[in-house]
Amino acid sequence: MSDEGCCESVRTESLMRIYHYLDGELTTTEIREISIHLEQCPSCHDEYEIEALLKELVRRSCSHDRAPMGLREKIRQRIALEQTMWQS
Repeated sequence: MSDEGCCESVRTESLMRIYHYLDGELTTTEIREISIHLEQCPSCHDEYEIEALLKELVRRSCSHDRAPMGLREKIRQRIALEQTMWQS
C-alpha cells in the first residue's frame, strides 16, 4: 500500500488508527504495523503529521487552563457523536 491515496476507500478506519496511534492506544504489533505503513504511504503520513501537530498545539495551548464545564460537556457530546458516526 505505497500508492498515493491508497487508503481513501477506508479513510475513516485509517484516521481512527492514526488517532489511536497518536494516543498510544495500540499494541506493540499494531504500532510496528502502522509505523511501517506511515513510512510507505504519503497520504497517511500527511494525515499523521497534521493530526500530530494539531494534538501538540492543543496540548500546549490548553495545558494551563481548564475548559469551562459547558465547553467540556459540548466537546464530550461531539466526541460521542463523531464516534457513533465513525462506527456506522
